[in-house]
Amino acid sequence: MQKRLRTFLFFLIFLTLFTVNTGFAKDLGVWGTVYPIAEEDLREFIYQRLNVLQQNGELEKMKQTFIRNVTEHTLRPKSVDGLSTTEQPKTFFYDPTFVLDRNIEDADGKVLFPVGTKVNPLDRVQLHSVMFFLNSDDKRQITWAIKKAKNFQYIKYILVQGNIKEASEALNNKVYFDQYGKLVHKLGILHIPSIVQQSEKKLKIQEYAVKEYEQTN
Repeated sequence: MQKRLRTFLFFLIFLTLFTVNTGFAKDLGVWGTVYPIAEEDLREFIYQRLNVLQQNGELEKMKQTFIRNVTEHTLRPKSVDGLSTTEQPKTFFYDPTFVLDRNIEDADGKVLFPVGTKVNPLDRVQLHSVMFFLNSDDKRQITWAIKKAKNFQYIKYILVQGNIKEASEALNNKVYFDQYGKLVHKLGILHIPSIVQQSEKKLKIQEYAVKEYEQTN
């Protein structure tokens, strides 16, 4: 937060340099003694502008607006595009295997894995947690997550839309956010809510329908 406030102040200083009032120019001739133009000290100019903004309360307003915007973005990042709910549940698999595009060497330059080697991370690691992808603004998906959570011991809740703090309170657990949709796009997820879990050497992806979780009065 301190770093963002410093960034804000630098931006504010930059802004003040270009917000001085301008008027129409007119040649009125020479009146009185002419003196060479002295360059105004930049720091003094900035301090004067900041002092004016502080005295009239504008600096505090701008700072509070900046803090509020940063806080809101932190709690509610930009929603992931291209996702929707579905009425047709679907299960598919993702193979994380990739091919090395360069040699992997140790500290002495010895080649451990040559270029062209196929690597599957699931050969060496095991995912103990399952991932729940959901939109917490859709209350049906919150209800879905709470009911499905009873079937698993370790869960990572990952939002694609919604307020992180509110979702964390509703789910009574830590909540993450898939910034820019990097995970769902990598895995090929098009519909939410979805559950991702390891199935042998692949990832099993299940897209669920949420119509049955609509709350009725």
